[in-house]
Amino acid sequence: MKNVLITGASGMLGATLVNELKEEFNVYASGNSFFPEQHSNYLKYDLKSKSYRDLIEWANPDIIIHSGALTNADFCEENSNEAFNINGISVQKLLEATHNHVQIIYISTDAVFPSTLHLAKETDCISPENIYGKSKELGEFFLKTSVDRSYSIIRCTILGMNLNRSKIGFVEWIINTAINQSELGLFSDVVFTPISIWDLANEIKFLIRTDNINSESLHIGGEICTKYDFGKRLLEGLNLPTNTLTKSLISSFKSRAKRSNDQSLDSSYYTKKYQRDRVSLNQTILKFREHYEHN
Repeated sequence: MKNVLITGASGMLGATLVNELKEEFNVYASGNSFFPEQHSNYLKYDLKSKSYRDLIEWANPDIIIHSGALTNADFCEENSNEAFNINGISVQKLLEATHNHVQIIYISTDAVFPSTLHLAKETDCISPENIYGKSKELGEFFLKTSVDRSYSIIRCTILGMNLNRSKIGFVEWIINTAINQSELGLFSDVVFTPISIWDLANEIKFLIRTDNINSESLHIGGEICTKYDFGKRLLEGLNLPTNTLTKSLISSFKSRAKRSNDQSLDSSYYTKKYQRDRVSLNQTILKFREHYEHN
C-alpha cells in the first residue's frame, strides 16, 4: 500500500482528501493547525520551514499531494513574500527533500491565466494578474523544470464544506447568509467551472490508482456557470431561502487583488485522455446536498 502525504490537511480540500483516500492508502497528513476532526497520522507543520526533511522522514511518502496553500487573494496581495514562500517555494523544498521516485500532485488554480481567456486550455500561455496566481505559477515552474520527476499539476476551482469547523469557505458563507436572512449578493458577471472537493478527490484517487501521474498539467472542472447561478442552484438544492439573494457585479467589488470575470477552464483534454465524465452542475449540487444533510 502506497504512502501518501497530504499537505494542507487542516484546510477544506486537504481534510477531505485525507478522508477520501485513507481507506486505500497509508495517509499522512500535515496542516498548520490542530483540529478535532484531524487524521490519526497528523503532524502540525509550518510550510515556511527552511527545510522539509523532517516532514519527509516522518511520512516517507511515495506520493505527495500538495494542497497546502494561501488562497485568500487579498491576503496574498498584502503579504507577497509569504504567498510566494508557501504557494511556490514550498514545491522546491519538497523536491529538494525527496528522491526522484516520489511523485508530486500539485493543486494549482485558474488564477494562473489572464482575464482575457475563456475556457482556458492546458496549452494556453499562463499570465497571472495577481500575487496569488503568480505564486502558484512559481510552484508550477519548479515542477516543470524538475529533472526525472513524475508530477501532475491540477488546475481547478474547488468548492466544498470544511471538516475543520473553525474555518468557513465560500459555500458556508452562502448558506449562513441565506439562513440568517441577510442580503446575499453574488456576481452575475463572473463565470467559472467549479468542481466539488469530493469529486476532485475522486479524480485524484483515480490518477493514483491507475498510475497516471505523467508529468503534465491537467484542468479538472465542472460545468460553466456564473457565481450567482451556482449560489441560486445551491440554495434551491438545499431547500434554503433565496429571497435575499441578489445579483452583483465584480466591478463594484472593492478588492486589492485583481480578479477575473472569466475564471473558466476547459477540461476536455483530461476527460478525453483518461475517459472521465465531466461533472454537471446538477451532480455538483446533489453532492453538496448529500454532505449538507449528513452534517
